[in-house]
Amino acid sequence: MSVARPPQVNNDSNLTLRMEKKPKTNMNNTHITVSSVNIPPLLLSRSKRFGVVRHALAALMFFMVLSEGMRAEASLEQLRLEYHEARATFRKTRDYGKDYRESIASAHALIAALLNQWLNLPEHSGEVSIVCGEIKTVLKDTTGSRFTERYRQEKSFLARALWPLLSEGKPTPRQANFMAQLIKPQKGINFYDLLSRLGQPTEPLGWDVQLTYALALIRSGNDEQAQKRINLLHQKVSINHTHNPKGSLDYGPEAGTGRYRDYVHYLQLCEVLHALRTAVSNDHTSARKHIENARKHREPLSPEAARLVAEIVLRIEEQKN
Repeated sequence: MSVARPPQVNNDSNLTLRMEKKPKTNMNNTHITVSSVNIPPLLLSRSKRFGVVRHALAALMFFMVLSEGMRAEASLEQLRLEYHEARATFRKTRDYGKDYRESIASAHALIAALLNQWLNLPEHSGEVSIVCGEIKTVLKDTTGSRFTERYRQEKSFLARALWPLLSEGKPTPRQANFMAQLIKPQKGINFYDLLSRLGQPTEPLGWDVQLTYALALIRSGNDEQAQKRINLLHQKVSINHTHNPKGSLDYGPEAGTGRYRDYVHYLQLCEVLHALRTAVSNDHTSARKHIENARKHREPLSPEAARLVAEIVLRIEEQKN
Protein backbone atom coordinates (compact mmCIF):
# COMPACT_ATOMS: atom_id res chain seq x y z
CA MET A 1 0.00 0.00 0.00
CA SER A 2 1.48 3.36 -0.99
CA VAL A 3 1.72 6.06 1.69
CA ALA A 4 0.61 9.58 0.79
CA ARG A 5 3.39 12.14 1.23
CA PRO A 6 2.71 15.75 2.33
CA PRO A 7 3.25 18.31 -0.44
CA GLN A 8 6.70 19.97 -0.47
CA VAL A 9 6.57 23.72 0.05
CA ASN A 10 9.11 26.04 -1.58
CA ASN A 11 9.32 29.81 -1.16
CA ASP A 12 9.26 30.45 -4.91
CA SER A 13 6.28 28.24 -5.77
CA ASN A 14 2.54 28.19 -5.20
CA LEU A 15 0.76 25.34 -3.41
CA THR A 16 -2.43 24.57 -5.33
CA LEU A 17 -5.29 22.40 -4.12
CA ARG A 18 -8.85 21.82 -5.30
CA MET A 19 -11.57 19.86 -3.56
CA GLU A 20 -14.27 18.35 -5.73
CA LYS A 21 -17.07 15.96 -4.74
CA LYS A 22 -18.39 13.38 -7.18
CA PRO A 23 -21.13 10.89 -6.36
CA LYS A 24 -19.90 7.30 -6.23
CA THR A 25 -21.95 4.78 -8.22
CA ASN A 26 -24.43 2.79 -6.07
CA MET A 27 -23.00 4.17 -2.85
CA ASN A 28 -23.80 7.03 -0.47
CA ASN A 29 -20.18 8.01 -0.04
CA THR A 30 -18.34 10.56 -2.21
CA HIS A 31 -14.97 10.60 -3.91
CA ILE A 32 -12.64 13.46 -3.07
CA THR A 33 -10.15 14.44 -5.75
CA VAL A 34 -7.31 16.90 -5.58
CA SER A 35 -7.19 19.75 -8.09
CA SER A 36 -6.42 23.48 -7.88
CA VAL A 37 -7.45 26.22 -5.45
CA ASN A 38 -4.80 28.91 -5.37
CA ILE A 39 -3.08 29.65 -2.06
CA PRO A 40 -1.15 32.93 -2.12
CA PRO A 41 2.67 32.75 -2.46
CA LEU A 42 4.41 32.16 0.84
CA LEU A 43 5.63 35.29 2.50
CA LEU A 44 8.93 35.50 4.31
CA SER A 45 7.11 35.61 7.64
CA ARG A 46 7.81 32.39 9.51
CA SER A 47 4.40 32.37 11.19
CA LYS A 48 2.58 32.61 7.85
CA ARG A 49 4.84 29.93 6.41
CA PHE A 50 3.96 27.61 9.28
CA GLY A 51 0.29 28.50 8.86
CA VAL A 52 0.25 27.32 5.25
CA VAL A 53 2.09 24.14 6.15
CA ARG A 54 -0.38 23.54 8.97
CA HIS A 55 -3.34 23.91 6.59
CA ALA A 56 -1.67 21.63 4.06
CA LEU A 57 -1.10 18.95 6.70
CA ALA A 58 -4.68 19.29 7.91
CA ALA A 59 -5.91 18.79 4.35
CA LEU A 60 -3.66 15.76 4.00
CA MET A 61 -5.01 14.24 7.23
CA PHE A 62 -8.56 14.83 5.99
CA PHE A 63 -7.83 12.99 2.76
CA MET A 64 -6.18 10.11 4.65
CA VAL A 65 -9.13 9.70 7.05
CA LEU A 66 -11.62 9.86 4.19
CA SER A 67 -9.59 7.35 2.19
CA GLU A 68 -9.53 4.98 5.18
CA GLY A 69 -13.28 5.27 5.54
CA MET A 70 -13.78 4.53 1.84
CA ARG A 71 -11.51 1.48 2.08
CA ALA A 72 -13.49 0.21 5.10
CA GLU A 73 -16.76 0.66 3.20
CA ALA A 74 -15.32 -1.17 0.18
CA SER A 75 -14.18 -4.00 2.46
CA LEU A 76 -17.64 -4.22 4.01
CA GLU A 77 -19.24 -4.37 0.57
CA GLN A 78 -16.88 -7.20 -0.37
CA LEU A 79 -17.84 -9.13 2.79
CA ARG A 80 -21.52 -8.64 1.99
CA LEU A 81 -20.96 -9.97 -1.51
CA GLU A 82 -19.03 -13.00 -0.25
CA TYR A 83 -21.71 -13.75 2.35
CA HIS A 84 -24.60 -13.62 -0.12
CA GLU A 85 -22.69 -15.69 -2.68
CA ALA A 86 -21.72 -18.34 -0.12
CA ARG A 87 -25.25 -18.48 1.26
CA ALA A 88 -26.73 -18.83 -2.24
CA THR A 89 -24.28 -21.62 -3.06
CA PHE A 90 -25.16 -23.55 0.10
CA ARG A 91 -28.88 -23.17 -0.53
CA LYS A 92 -28.36 -24.60 -3.99
CA THR A 93 -26.08 -27.52 -3.13
CA ARG A 94 -27.19 -28.30 0.45
CA ASP A 95 -23.63 -29.49 0.93
CA TYR A 96 -23.00 -29.59 4.70
CA GLY A 97 -19.28 -29.90 4.11
CA LYS A 98 -17.27 -27.17 2.39
CA ASP A 99 -20.24 -25.04 1.21
CA TYR A 100 -21.82 -24.96 4.66
CA ARG A 101 -18.55 -24.04 6.38
CA GLU A 102 -17.92 -21.23 3.89
CA SER A 103 -21.45 -19.93 4.39
CA ILE A 104 -21.00 -19.81 8.16
CA ALA A 105 -17.48 -18.33 7.97
CA SER A 106 -18.65 -15.56 5.61
CA ALA A 107 -21.56 -14.77 7.94
CA HIS A 108 -19.22 -14.52 10.93
CA ALA A 109 -16.84 -12.21 9.05
CA LEU A 110 -19.71 -9.95 8.00
CA ILE A 111 -21.21 -9.81 11.50
CA ALA A 112 -17.83 -8.88 13.01
CA ALA A 113 -17.35 -6.10 10.42
CA LEU A 114 -20.89 -4.79 10.96
CA LEU A 115 -20.39 -4.70 14.73
CA ASN A 116 -17.19 -2.72 14.23
CA GLN A 117 -18.91 -0.28 11.87
CA TRP A 118 -21.86 0.13 14.26
CA LEU A 119 -19.64 0.87 17.27
CA ASN A 120 -17.82 3.59 15.32
CA LEU A 121 -20.95 5.38 14.19
CA PRO A 122 -22.14 8.49 16.08
CA GLU A 123 -24.74 7.21 18.53
CA HIS A 124 -27.58 9.27 17.06
CA SER A 125 -26.65 8.70 13.41
CA GLY A 126 -29.44 7.58 11.12
CA GLU A 127 -27.22 4.71 9.97
CA VAL A 128 -27.29 3.06 13.41
CA SER A 129 -30.74 1.53 12.98
CA ILE A 130 -29.85 0.34 9.46
CA VAL A 131 -26.67 -1.43 10.57
CA CYS A 132 -28.39 -2.90 13.65
CA GLY A 133 -31.14 -4.24 11.43
CA GLU A 134 -28.60 -5.85 9.10
CA ILE A 135 -26.79 -7.48 12.05
CA LYS A 136 -30.08 -8.97 13.28
CA THR A 137 -30.96 -10.22 9.80
CA VAL A 138 -27.63 -11.99 9.24
CA LEU A 139 -27.81 -13.53 12.72
CA LYS A 140 -31.35 -14.76 12.16
CA ASP A 141 -30.38 -16.34 8.83
CA THR A 142 -27.35 -18.00 10.41
CA THR A 143 -28.74 -19.26 13.73
CA GLY A 144 -31.90 -20.92 12.44
CA SER A 145 -34.28 -22.61 14.88
CA ARG A 146 -33.83 -22.06 18.62
CA PHE A 147 -34.03 -25.80 19.28
CA THR A 148 -31.02 -26.89 17.22
CA GLU A 149 -27.34 -27.43 17.88
CA ARG A 150 -26.61 -24.90 15.16
CA TYR A 151 -28.45 -22.23 17.15
CA ARG A 152 -26.36 -22.96 20.25
CA GLN A 153 -23.14 -22.85 18.22
CA GLU A 154 -24.03 -19.48 16.70
CA LYS A 155 -24.91 -18.02 20.11
CA SER A 156 -21.52 -19.22 21.29
CA PHE A 157 -19.87 -17.44 18.36
CA LEU A 158 -21.78 -14.28 19.22
CA ALA A 159 -20.66 -14.52 22.86
CA ARG A 160 -17.03 -14.70 21.71
CA ALA A 161 -17.55 -11.76 19.34
CA LEU A 162 -19.27 -9.51 21.90
CA TRP A 163 -17.17 -10.29 24.99
CA PRO A 164 -14.10 -8.22 23.97
CA LEU A 165 -16.35 -5.36 22.83
CA LEU A 166 -17.92 -5.31 26.30
CA SER A 167 -14.84 -6.08 28.40
CA GLU A 168 -12.11 -4.16 26.55
CA GLY A 169 -14.09 -1.45 24.79
CA LYS A 170 -16.14 1.36 26.24
CA PRO A 171 -19.66 0.85 24.89
CA THR A 172 -22.32 3.37 25.81
CA PRO A 173 -25.30 2.09 27.83
CA ARG A 174 -27.36 2.24 24.65
CA GLN A 175 -24.84 0.14 22.73
CA ALA A 176 -24.54 -2.34 25.60
CA ASN A 177 -28.33 -2.66 25.69
CA PHE A 178 -28.38 -3.61 22.01
CA MET A 179 -25.68 -6.23 22.62
CA ALA A 180 -27.74 -7.59 25.52
CA GLN A 181 -30.70 -7.98 23.16
CA LEU A 182 -28.52 -9.88 20.66
CA ILE A 183 -27.00 -12.28 23.21
CA LYS A 184 -30.03 -12.85 25.45
CA PRO A 185 -30.04 -16.56 26.41
CA GLN A 186 -32.68 -18.86 24.99
CA LYS A 187 -35.65 -19.67 27.21
CA GLY A 188 -34.61 -23.30 27.54
CA ILE A 189 -31.94 -22.20 30.00
CA ASN A 190 -34.70 -21.35 32.50
CA PHE A 191 -35.27 -25.07 33.03
CA TYR A 192 -31.65 -25.52 34.13
CA ASP A 193 -32.01 -22.52 36.44
CA LEU A 194 -34.92 -24.31 38.11
CA LEU A 195 -32.92 -27.52 38.55
CA SER A 196 -30.03 -25.61 40.09
CA ARG A 197 -32.41 -24.05 42.64
CA LEU A 198 -33.23 -27.62 43.65
CA GLY A 199 -29.51 -28.34 44.05
CA GLN A 200 -29.32 -30.54 40.97
CA PRO A 201 -26.35 -30.53 38.54
CA THR A 202 -27.30 -29.49 35.02
CA GLU A 203 -25.99 -29.63 31.48
CA PRO A 204 -23.48 -26.76 31.11
CA LEU A 205 -25.56 -25.21 28.35
CA GLY A 206 -24.88 -21.65 27.25
CA TRP A 207 -22.65 -20.63 30.14
CA ASP A 208 -20.55 -18.45 27.81
CA VAL A 209 -23.73 -16.78 26.53
CA GLN A 210 -24.97 -16.14 30.08
CA LEU A 211 -21.65 -14.59 31.11
CA THR A 212 -21.65 -12.23 28.13
CA TYR A 213 -25.30 -11.35 28.74
CA ALA A 214 -24.57 -10.50 32.38
CA LEU A 215 -21.66 -8.26 31.35
CA ALA A 216 -23.86 -6.51 28.79
CA LEU A 217 -26.46 -5.87 31.51
CA ILE A 218 -23.79 -4.35 33.77
CA ARG A 219 -22.56 -2.08 30.95
CA SER A 220 -26.11 -1.01 30.14
CA GLY A 221 -26.76 0.00 33.75
CA ASN A 222 -29.31 -2.75 34.44
CA ASP A 223 -27.93 -3.61 37.87
CA GLU A 224 -30.85 -5.63 39.21
CA GLN A 225 -31.08 -7.95 36.21
CA ALA A 226 -27.29 -8.28 36.08
CA GLN A 227 -27.16 -9.41 39.71
CA LYS A 228 -29.95 -11.93 39.11
CA ARG A 229 -28.22 -13.42 36.04
CA ILE A 230 -24.82 -13.66 37.72
CA ASN A 231 -26.33 -15.33 40.80
CA LEU A 232 -28.19 -17.91 38.70
CA LEU A 233 -25.10 -18.82 36.68
CA HIS A 234 -22.83 -18.84 39.72
CA GLN A 235 -25.18 -21.25 41.48
CA LYS A 236 -25.30 -23.62 38.49
CA VAL A 237 -21.53 -23.64 38.02
CA SER A 238 -20.92 -24.17 41.76
CA ILE A 239 -23.27 -27.18 41.91
CA ASN A 240 -21.73 -28.74 38.80
CA HIS A 241 -18.21 -28.14 40.13
CA THR A 242 -19.11 -29.80 43.44
CA HIS A 243 -20.36 -32.90 41.61
CA ASN A 244 -17.52 -32.89 39.08
CA PRO A 245 -14.46 -30.81 40.12
CA LYS A 246 -12.62 -31.63 36.88
CA GLY A 247 -15.55 -30.84 34.60
CA SER A 248 -14.86 -28.89 31.41
CA LEU A 249 -16.46 -27.78 28.16
CA ASP A 250 -15.31 -28.06 24.54
CA TYR A 251 -16.54 -25.25 22.27
CA GLY A 252 -14.98 -26.75 19.14
CA PRO A 253 -12.03 -25.72 16.96
CA GLU A 254 -13.81 -22.57 15.75
CA ALA A 255 -13.41 -21.15 19.28
CA GLY A 256 -9.62 -21.01 18.86
CA THR A 257 -7.78 -20.45 22.14
CA GLY A 258 -11.11 -20.42 23.96
CA ARG A 259 -12.03 -23.94 22.87
CA TYR A 260 -11.57 -25.63 26.27
CA ARG A 261 -13.03 -24.08 29.41
CA ASP A 262 -13.25 -25.83 32.77
CA TYR A 263 -15.73 -25.13 35.53
CA VAL A 264 -13.14 -23.16 37.54
CA HIS A 265 -12.87 -20.70 34.66
CA TYR A 266 -16.55 -19.90 35.02
CA LEU A 267 -16.44 -19.76 38.82
CA GLN A 268 -13.68 -17.18 38.59
CA LEU A 269 -15.47 -15.05 36.01
CA CYS A 270 -18.68 -15.10 38.04
CA GLU A 271 -16.74 -13.65 41.00
CA VAL A 272 -15.17 -11.03 38.74
CA LEU A 273 -18.57 -9.99 37.34
CA HIS A 274 -19.85 -9.71 40.92
CA ALA A 275 -16.83 -7.47 41.62
CA LEU A 276 -17.46 -5.30 38.57
CA ARG A 277 -21.14 -4.85 39.37
CA THR A 278 -20.46 -3.85 42.97
CA ALA A 279 -17.60 -1.54 41.92
CA VAL A 280 -19.94 0.24 39.51
CA SER A 281 -22.34 0.64 42.45
CA ASN A 282 -19.48 2.13 44.55
CA ASP A 283 -19.48 -0.84 46.94
CA HIS A 284 -15.69 -1.10 47.08
CA THR A 285 -15.59 -3.47 50.04
CA SER A 286 -17.68 -6.09 48.24
CA ALA A 287 -15.74 -5.58 45.01
CA ARG A 288 -12.42 -6.29 46.76
CA LYS A 289 -13.91 -9.36 48.44
CA HIS A 290 -15.08 -10.80 45.12
CA ILE A 291 -11.66 -10.17 43.55
CA GLU A 292 -10.08 -12.01 46.48
CA ASN A 293 -12.48 -14.94 45.91
CA ALA A 294 -11.66 -14.95 42.19
CA ARG A 295 -7.94 -15.24 42.94
CA LYS A 296 -8.61 -18.13 45.30
CA HIS A 297 -10.09 -20.11 42.43
CA ARG A 298 -6.97 -19.81 40.29
CA GLU A 299 -3.76 -17.85 39.98
CA PRO A 300 -2.84 -16.29 37.70
CA LEU A 301 -6.19 -14.93 36.62
CA SER A 302 -7.47 -15.88 33.20
CA PRO A 303 -6.92 -13.19 30.52
CA GLU A 304 -10.66 -12.43 30.52
CA ALA A 305 -10.73 -12.05 34.30
CA ALA A 306 -7.46 -10.09 34.44
CA ARG A 307 -8.73 -7.36 32.09
CA LEU A 308 -11.85 -6.80 34.15
CA VAL A 309 -9.97 -6.88 37.46
CA ALA A 310 -7.58 -4.21 36.15
CA GLU A 311 -10.59 -2.05 35.26
CA ILE A 312 -12.17 -2.62 38.69
CA VAL A 313 -8.97 -1.68 40.55
CA LEU A 314 -8.61 1.48 38.46
CA ARG A 315 -12.26 2.36 38.99
CA ILE A 316 -11.89 1.98 42.76
CA GLU A 317 -8.79 4.18 42.79
CA GLU A 318 -10.45 6.87 40.69
CA GLN A 319 -13.54 6.91 42.88
CA LYS A 320 -11.37 7.05 45.99
CA ASN A 321 -9.53 10.10 44.69
